[in-house]
Formats: sequence, C-alpha cells, structure tokens
Amino acid sequence: MLKKIIITGLVGASSLLYANVNVVVSILPQQTFVEKIGGDKVNVTTMVKPGSDPHSYEPKPSQMIALSKAQLYFPIKIEFENAWLPKFKEQNTHMQVIEMTKDINFIDMPAHGGDTHEEGGLPFEWAGVFALKKGEYRWSFSKVGGAYADPKMKFLMIKAEKEGDDVIESYENEAKSLYASEQNTVAKHNDAIDANKKTYALTFDETQNQTIFKLSIKEDGTYIFFTEHMPFEFEDKEHFLKDLAKNDIEPTQAEPESSGHHHHHHGGLDPHTWTIPSNVKIMAKNIYDALLKADEKNSAYYQKNYTKFLEEITHTDKTIKETLNTIPKGSKFMVLHPSWGYFAKEYDLVQLSIEVEGKEPKPKTLKKIIDTAKKENIKVIFAQKEFSDKSAKAIARELDIKVLKKTPLAKEWSENLIQMANAIANTN
Repeated sequence: MLKKIIITGLVGASSLLYANVNVVVSILPQQTFVEKIGGDKVNVTTMVKPGSDPHSYEPKPSQMIALSKAQLYFPIKIEFENAWLPKFKEQNTHMQVIEMTKDINFIDMPAHGGDTHEEGGLPFEWAGVFALKKGEYRWSFSKVGGAYADPKMKFLMIKAEKEGDDVIESYENEAKSLYASEQNTVAKHNDAIDANKKTYALTFDETQNQTIFKLSIKEDGTYIFFTEHMPFEFEDKEHFLKDLAKNDIEPTQAEPESSGHHHHHHGGLDPHTWTIPSNVKIMAKNIYDALLKADEKNSAYYQKNYTKFLEEITHTDKTIKETLNTIPKGSKFMVLHPSWGYFAKEYDLVQLSIEVEGKEPKPKTLKKIIDTAKKENIKVIFAQKEFSDKSAKAIARELDIKVLKKTPLAKEWSENLIQMANAIANTN
C-alpha cells in the first residue's frame, strides 16, 4: 500500500514537472503566435472559432471549462472581450491576463467609410423601431462583469407618423437636431420617460446591479428609440425591454440590424493590430516574456523559437514590400469592413470602406460608394466570411467586378498577409 502511494505521488510530481502552460487567446492569429514561441510546451484554446464574428462572440461551455484551467489569457482588445473578460477573471482568479498589445501604437477606427462617407456623423449608435400599445413598459440596464458599460446614456424616443423600411432614416435628422440640444432631462432609477421629443440623460445607479426606467406610452403606435450606446451592451441575463407581464419586446426594425451582427467600433481605436508584421513583432516579445515568467525551466526552448519566429516575421514583411512595390504608393482598395487600416498605413495604401460607422450603407450612401468605386477604377471588393456581404455584392453587380473573401482572422497569419498583398497588387 505504501509503495502504491509513493508511486502515485511520484507520477503526480512528474506530471506537474512536465505540465504544459495552458493559454487562452481570443482569435486564431494569436493562437499561431503563441504556438510559434511556445511550441509543444503550451496548450492553446482559442475563443472565437472560424467564421464567427469576433465583435459579438459568446464562448461555448467547453471553452469556459478550458478557461477555468488556464494560467494565461492574452486579450487583443476586440469587442467581445469588453463584456466577457471580467467574467473570465471571475471564473478563474488564478489566471494571469497579459496584454498582448502592450507597446503597440493604435490607430483610430475610421468614423466613416473612407472617402465614401455621408456628411456629418450621427450622435447615436443604435436606433430601433417598436410597435407599442398604450401602457407601461420596463427598460432595464444591467451591470456586466460588475460594471455598467457607461455611467450614463443619452436617449430619445419619437412617435413615428411615417411608415416603411426607411422609417429610421426619415427621422434621423430630427433626432440629430434634438440630440444637439443642451436641454437634456436627467432620468434616474425608477423614473418615467416618454415620447415627448425630449432628449433624456439616463443615469445609472452604481449602487444597484440593474437600473430600471419606466416607459410611459400614451397611445398605440410606432415608436423609434435613438440611443447613444448599444442597448445590448447593458444586457446581462435578460432582454432590455419588457412589458409589465415580463414579455420581451423586440424591435421590428433596427440599425444596426441586431447585436449578433453588429461590428462597429466608430469613435474608438482600431483593434486589428495583428495585420502588420511590425505589430506582430511586438506581440511576439510580449508572449515570449510571459512564457519565460510562467515556465522559466524551458527558457532556452522559448528563446530558440522566439528567434526563429522573428526571422519569419521579417521575411513576411520583406515579401509584402516586394509585392506592393509593383504598384504606385497611395493605391486604393475597397473593403466591406475596415479591417485593414494598419496594413494600408504601413504599406502606403488607402483603404476605402463600404460600411458607414459599422452599419450597412443606406441607398443614398451606396450610390456615393458606387460613384467612388467607378472614379477610382476599383476592380474588386474585399469582403469577410464573418460578416454579411449583401452591400458588397450589390456594388459588385453594379460595376461588374468581383467580391473576394479575405479575412484578417486566418490562422496562417503570414500566408494570409502575403495573399492580401498579392490580391491588392493584382487588382491595381
């Protein structure tokens, strides 16, 4: 019996001695970076699976189990992390969160679609159309990960007299004008708000996990909500709008269409930092430093892999430059979603985005984009498999050009960037 206990103990000690470092990352390119340096000494779990939208992804139960065993998490400042990273930290308090993007110079996300934008930005991120009956409704804002997405939010509700698929657009100018007014009515927890063409400053109660406002609807009709922030950012376990019987009230129309397909970053920093080799080099150093700290006994192994990876990064950059040297500086390329801003800046290109503030363009904006594409002699539009390419296809049909699917989220990071350079060079 004693011999069995000793053997079991030795096996346990041995497994601890040779245990791999468990790492979790957000997207596939990060997995490649970690594995290039960590090799067979790391186990890497990636949260956002191929084809999924990284801005609104929700982890699977199996991923949460892997996360509970992780020693390191490398966030990369994509949107789903805003809601989920605090929850990850709560689930695994021993896990170290390492900023992979430390020391990287971020660029701004374009507020509009390149040279194709509408004049003047909109002061609201979301608009939803609701068919409401006379009565009271309950609008809740919840803390997510222990905090509200923002301490307050401007809100406007307009009773619509017009109808149709473009009803939101019909009232945008009026909403914009009302938002510009300095006469905001402050509303706090349990206050009533109504459709009196008044802009409210909704203030969230930091002492409560949920702040509730009462919507008072005086008559049946169509109502448009204009919100400064996405209401979905304040959802935790329940839908944000309910009637008094606790039934969910969904919008009949919304811009953006839904939280699941929303992928804007306007007004913020561009998170697509991994799309240029110079940034990958910085990330590699951050990964290397973290692995050295977590697993010092394998330092020589990590150093060898790190040096080899730096050579690969340098070669990738050299190949891209040689490819793009065949076209004029300032050459333009058109994309659906503005994921290639760093790539354009690094290699003296101009990215033209179809999206306007993260939204599918409206008909009048679509016409401007088509005119720009004609003027710039655009021969191809780069779309992504993660997002709807409806507007890209509409433009392509009008101009009789191709739509190419090129994702920045490919696991084969080097080949992917070189292929993107080749695609741009061959269409300019």
